[in-house]
Formats: sequence, structure tokens, C-alpha cells
Amino acid sequence: MTKVAILGSSGYLGSFLVQSLKQKFQIISHSRNKIEDKNFKKKIYKEVLGDIKKDKTINDILKEKPDCIIYTISLNHIDSEKNILKSLENNFLPFNKLIQKIKKKKYKTKIIYLSTMQVYGREYNQKIIKENYPKNIDNIYALTHSMCEDLLMTYRKTIDFHCLRLSNTFGMPVLRNINCWWLVMNDFCKNSIKSNKIIINSDGTALRDFITLDTLSKVILKLVKTKKILPFINVCSGKTFSIREIAYRISKNSFFRKKKIKIEIKKKVKTKKKKFLYSTENLRKLSIKPFQDFDLNITQFLKCLKNQ
Repeated sequence: MTKVAILGSSGYLGSFLVQSLKQKFQIISHSRNKIEDKNFKKKIYKEVLGDIKKDKTINDILKEKPDCIIYTISLNHIDSEKNILKSLENNFLPFNKLIQKIKKKKYKTKIIYLSTMQVYGREYNQKIIKENYPKNIDNIYALTHSMCEDLLMTYRKTIDFHCLRLSNTFGMPVLRNINCWWLVMNDFCKNSIKSNKIIINSDGTALRDFITLDTLSKVILKLVKTKKILPFINVCSGKTFSIREIAYRISKNSFFRKKKIKIEIKKKVKTKKKKFLYSTENLRKLSIKPFQDFDLNITQFLKCLKNQ
């Protein structure tokens, strides 16, 4: 069976991938600290504990000879912006160390790196944003992810890799102690249930593309198995919604029936944003149709939140 190492298994994305992929592959789960959830740890092939900044941790992962490494480790956007040196220390340097070891030892392992749509910036002069659209780095979070992408490109002749540029993900966390509630969709859905209110701390005109955690899992499942050369892939729905529209659709979702959800917008509308779409062309090459019934996905998420 294919061995897949998931680095950052205690995080929001990493833990979901462990849970969803362990039925298909032998999972080598890496996390800095021990995960206590017994159900989560069931059917995991190997657990590696340790700080990814340390050589020993990387060596412990590589000695298991994984066929594929899924790299999910990074400070979130908010924490990345606080200190560039700390961001480099956490977001780039450990990944660089891992890649150098793979290159030096000539390990034959595929790398799936979780990057971000933010490498494109936020202001576009084209309506359709394909993977070859020029980067426009305007924050530290995007900078460190772009550096990891560039590192892989440097070794593209010797290392098989896919860089996944993720749009905004949403869905229930697998582990209870994960802080994922600052993410806009998660925040709106949770507060609509908890307080019957959605608070928008901006003017709500910003446009975003959203995908479920299930969609991300399906993409990675395909990529572990594929031999297609797709260095960069937009992992997105191919649809964009304003923050206001997202709030409105949650408030009117069939889950609430006749219950009224109040929407509070903190700032007045400034400017209307220019419409854009992220290209799903490479996803379709993997036979993945990313856009599903958006309102149904919201309903399912709200049910999970209600039952937690």
C-alpha cells in the first residue's frame, strides 16, 4: 500500500487529511506534540512526533520512506504578519531543510505542498486567474509560501511535486482544540448558530472563492496516485462571492427555516470590487468537478455545528 506522510497532522487541514485518507493509504502522521484523540489515531500506520525544525524529526519521517509527503505546516495569515523572521523560521526554513535532505539522499518521494491563492495578490487585471498568472506578493504569508513554491521549481528536474494554491476552505475541524474559527465561513456559520448574528468587520465587498475540506481531500487523493505533471494547481470552486453575499446566503439557508439571523456590517461600502474567477482547468484535468451545491454545503456544515 502507498505510504503517505502528512506533516502537520494536528492542524486544521492536516488532521482532516489524516482522517479522510487513512482508509486509502498507509498514513505516517507527523505532529509536534502527541495527539490524544484515540479515534483519530486508529488505523494510522506510523506516528512521528517532534519539531519539524529539527533534523531528527525530518530524519524520522524520511526513514519511513514515504511515497508521498503532504506538507501542511505554516503559521496562519494573521500570525505570519506579526513578525517576518518568525514567519520565515516557521513557514520556509523547515521546508527548505526537508527538500535539501530529499535532494541530497535522492529519495523518490512526491511532494504535495499546500500553498495559497494569496500569491496572486488581491487586485487582478484579468477576469480568469490561471496558474500562469504573475505573482503579486503583498504580504508576509504570501511571501513565505511563494518562496516554498520557488524552491520546488528550482529542483523540478529531480523532485516530483504539486503546489496546491488553496482558496478559502471551510468545514468542521477533526480535532476539538483546533482554532479555525477566525476563518470567515467558519466564523459566520458558528456565530449564526451561537448568537443568531453574523458580524462583518469590513464593508463586505471583498470577493472570495470557497471550497470544502472534502474537496481538498478529493484533490489530494487524485494527486497521490496521478503521474500527470501539474506543478501548480488552483484548488478552488471557480465561483466568487462577496463577503456580504456569503453572510446573506448563510442567514437565508434552509437550515434556519423561519429563524431570523441578523447581519451587522461594521463599515460602510467603499468601492465595488471587480469580478474575477480562479481557473479550475487543472482540476478538471484530474477529473474533478470542484463546484457543488454551495447552499447544500453550508447546510451540511451548519448541521455539524449544531450537533457538535
